[in-house]
Amino acid sequence: MAKPVAFKYRAFISYSHADTAQAKWLHRALESFSIDKDLVGRETATGAIPKALCPIFRDRDDFTAGHTLSEQTLAALDDSAALIVICSPSAAKSQYVNEEVRLFKSRHPQRPVVPLIAAGKPGDPALECFPPALKFKLDADGQVTNEPVEVLAADAREEGDGKQLALAKLVAGLLGVSSDDIFRRAMRERRRHARVRNGVIAVLAILAFAASGSAVYAWQQLKTNEAFLTATLKTATEIVDTAVTQAEKYGVPRTATLALLTKAEGLFDNMALLGRPTPELRYQKAWMLIQFARNYEILGDTAKQKARAEEARQLMVELTTEMPDDPERLRTLSAALNETGEVLVVQGNLAEALKTFQGSRAIAERLAKTDPSNADWQRNLSIPYERVGDVLEAQGNLAGALASYQDSLAIRERLAEADPSNAGWQRDLSVSYEKLGDVLAMQGNLAEALASYRDSLAIFDRLATADPSNADRQRSLSVSYDKVGDVLMTQGNLAEALKSYQNGLAIAARLAKADPNNAGWQYDLGISNERVGDVLSARGDVAGALKSYGSKQTITSRLIKADPTNVLWQHDLWVSDIKVGDVLAAQDKLDETLASYRDSFAIAERLANADPGNAGSQRDLAVSDEKLGDVLMAQGNLAAALASYQDSLAIKDRLAKADPSNAGRERDLFVAYDKVGEVLVEQGNLAAAQKFFHDSLAIAERLTTADPSNAGWQRDLAISHGRIAELLTEQDDTAQALSEYRQAREIIARLAALSPDDATLPDDLAIFDEEIAKLEQSDAATAKTAQPAQPDQHAQ
Repeated sequence: MAKPVAFKYRAFISYSHADTAQAKWLHRALESFSIDKDLVGRETATGAIPKALCPIFRDRDDFTAGHTLSEQTLAALDDSAALIVICSPSAAKSQYVNEEVRLFKSRHPQRPVVPLIAAGKPGDPALECFPPALKFKLDADGQVTNEPVEVLAADAREEGDGKQLALAKLVAGLLGVSSDDIFRRAMRERRRHARVRNGVIAVLAILAFAASGSAVYAWQQLKTNEAFLTATLKTATEIVDTAVTQAEKYGVPRTATLALLTKAEGLFDNMALLGRPTPELRYQKAWMLIQFARNYEILGDTAKQKARAEEARQLMVELTTEMPDDPERLRTLSAALNETGEVLVVQGNLAEALKTFQGSRAIAERLAKTDPSNADWQRNLSIPYERVGDVLEAQGNLAGALASYQDSLAIRERLAEADPSNAGWQRDLSVSYEKLGDVLAMQGNLAEALASYRDSLAIFDRLATADPSNADRQRSLSVSYDKVGDVLMTQGNLAEALKSYQNGLAIAARLAKADPNNAGWQYDLGISNERVGDVLSARGDVAGALKSYGSKQTITSRLIKADPTNVLWQHDLWVSDIKVGDVLAAQDKLDETLASYRDSFAIAERLANADPGNAGSQRDLAVSDEKLGDVLMAQGNLAAALASYQDSLAIKDRLAKADPSNAGRERDLFVAYDKVGEVLVEQGNLAAAQKFFHDSLAIAERLTTADPSNAGWQRDLAISHGRIAELLTEQDDTAQALSEYRQAREIIARLAALSPDDATLPDDLAIFDEEIAKLEQSDAATAKTAQPAQPDQHAQ
């Protein structure tokens, strides 16, 4: 019998966004599933049977926030006792569903994977519903093979098991009991449910019939007793709401429920026409519309879902305007907004989703103000602030995202301070600090980003220390060390960056050693090695850098060997090719370097063409163009190098213009101008080169003015002055060249004093000193030659 393990989630539901309605139904059905008392506590291969199957992880809504989606997905997979795969043609084609299945099977082969067929037909080329990682075995490295495996799946289709029996099969798989144990109980429960269901349908039918007859009576009574209509509507709505809830619970066919609700909605419309549109009538109508929206959501009809939710929202906006202090009305408006927001997110309409989240935030603010001591309401307020921030960041509005994250952070700071022992609130706070740091780093505000990352790190360190066996907390701590190291590296503080990266590497190595077949841990270990290699390379430790890069290359090659079409690993392969090319370039193996860079370019071009709107993929392509230009330049192929640099510049210019506040994109453009200028100098086109160098200098000056503490940008500024000085020297403008060199030297000297361990700075300083000395001697010689001859006084 398996040793009991404490899991955060009973199961992880993997699904395509096209199957969102099925996922939501399953999520609710599992968490509300009633386990027979005589089964509770029975020991099985998966441990003791619990009283309830919750919590079930469905998607990103279960996250507080804080890491990238892939990081959060890995953490949730590791914290889940089982994996449920909703199978459909869309799921079979989804790279994300396939990757979740592959990772779960490779990382946790002893845990159950339970498929549920929602649509399609297994084995049918046109209607295949099983993703490859489900249909085939994995090899020792966790990669999908061509060896098929038998897949036993519950079938929720009407022609299959139907939803209720399929649900029973899933529960049996999750609990580790025989299907008969669940089926016998399910059949008894199904018969009982049928009796209740028939009663529910009868209630709905009677309601529709009786209410339609009573509408005329209500209209007659309205002239003398307006309260009668209000009471009738309230009672009718309560019956309908109860009936819909019971219909959902006991499996009433969705079409029947919707048909009856449509009749009820028509009744309400008729009553509204016959009577005056009282606030209560409109309120009940809004709730009916919200119920319709939820049913359409389950059916997957987002157009009707959105229409009903929007109509409900409009009614509640009017009602809350009339009764602004009624918390019940506010709560209902919030429900309508949330329903609308979910549709907009599924449809990819971020602009409208943002408005909806902002509306939800406004309501949460009003409710929180009515009871500032209510901790739950305060935390609920922090969530829409964070969601608004996420949308703004996705839209490139970094300033707006920063403000929203700060509002969320302020609330979580108060909650964490009020209850320091609450680990959930402490984690919320750490996530807020990390979110804040991400935006600050993207804006180029490294000093504040570092402070925010360190605040996050301190909390994750405490949480990880308190529970050293918690892999999720350990990995979060490793990520925090990496984020701190990234900022330190950018600032030029190489010694501290190396320490932070090594701390993260130590954690990644422990996790990977504990589970060598865990592809995720192996991937993390490769990235940690790469980061250490980066800082060692910057310090001039070529041997150490080569060793770290070699470790990363070995891990990456093993991961991508059997899955070359996986987008996640494709991008990592692109990174690996770039790093290998860099190492080969340092050894002057230019032909091999060119081959490696061309491999990286092929991957980047394929990914960029597949998703032209993806700024990350476009930037990767620009980097590959630039790398090709570097090696072509070193080989003396100036025309080809210039073409590659110009392609890179065109992409970076578009990206910078699309997001002017993004300091990282500005810095990319700085480099692109510099590269084109260098080739033009080599071609002897000094006038054209001068323009590009001045464009580059302008960017460096803007960046250093915005953040004087950024050592990397200060060095960029020194390089720009040096480039212009070289050009002026070629043009025989000695005085101006001296001025540019002296400005460059002053910057490097200041940086060398602040970072004495940076091996590159003394070399730069020596170069500038040498150039200044040459020009000063040349200037002195020129001045002496030009000085008029003095008369010989002795001769006189």
